[in-house]
Amino acid sequence: MQPLMERITGALAAVRNPRTGADVMAAEQVRDIATTRDGKVRLTLLLAPEDDATLVRDVRQAIEALEGVSDVRVDVRDPAQSDPTPARRAPATPAPNMNQPKAPAAGGMGRALPVMDATPQKAPPKVPDPVQYPNLGRIIAISSGKGGVGKSTVAVNLAISLAKAGKRVGIMDADIYGPNMPLMLGVDAAPAVRDEKIIPLEAHGIKVISLGFLIEKDQPAIWRGPIVMKIITQFLRDVNWGQLDYFLVDMPPGTGDAQLSLVQATQVHGAVVVTTPQQVAVGDALRGVKMFERTAVPVLG
Repeated sequence: MQPLMERITGALAAVRNPRTGADVMAAEQVRDIATTRDGKVRLTLLLAPEDDATLVRDVRQAIEALEGVSDVRVDVRDPAQSDPTPARRAPATPAPNMNQPKAPAAGGMGRALPVMDATPQKAPPKVPDPVQYPNLGRIIAISSGKGGVGKSTVAVNLAISLAKAGKRVGIMDADIYGPNMPLMLGVDAAPAVRDEKIIPLEAHGIKVISLGFLIEKDQPAIWRGPIVMKIITQFLRDVNWGQLDYFLVDMPPGTGDAQLSLVQATQVHGAVVVTTPQQVAVGDALRGVKMFERTAVPVLG
């Protein structure tokens, strides 16, 4: 049997990028492949904002299908933020511990984790002006400072209550790191595509879209900022929501990429911040309130 590294590169050569038509190996989208003796595989995939996010799933499944592979981890990076020098692939010799950050290597070898240094950073790209989506009605963000406080539960019950009151409601699961809408609403199917528009699923009188419909159930979502922005923008622009009265967005906890991406992508009419009474949860929630206030989003409650 061929060595595992050769079988991995062979399997990846059969995975094609739908946007370019080239396989991910020939296009040098795969970097830093590493393996261990017990079959764990880790690699970096360069995914441009224009690329389909499902390419991550295709790469992962191609490797998982190989005999002897016990676990696969795909780290996603934006090519614009990668090293300008082409990265060399890691040797087939197993790494002692794949969870440890790699030290900088010569010849442009990519790092698994970012390292703080004094290197001048590139100027941040210009933030595009928010796009108006009048068909979505009132856009309301449901957020929280920390996880596990009932944010998604509040979002679902608020959406269903509005639907029962006769309103046309859509809900977008923007918690791309831990999408829970498929479980909470009892729907889990790949959405159809019609006229280049994604058709949202429907449950309890509301329309819903979630990254959970597009990836494997147990697959960890490892996304960086540009990919988060791409997914949120795609859910706003490329889903056939029809005409809505209310559009609820279930945000991930915290004040990170997803929150900033939403307020940069479109006009948010208000936010609801969910917390539990514990001091730690309330403190985190107040940070979320201040974040919305600084981005000119009214906090409704």
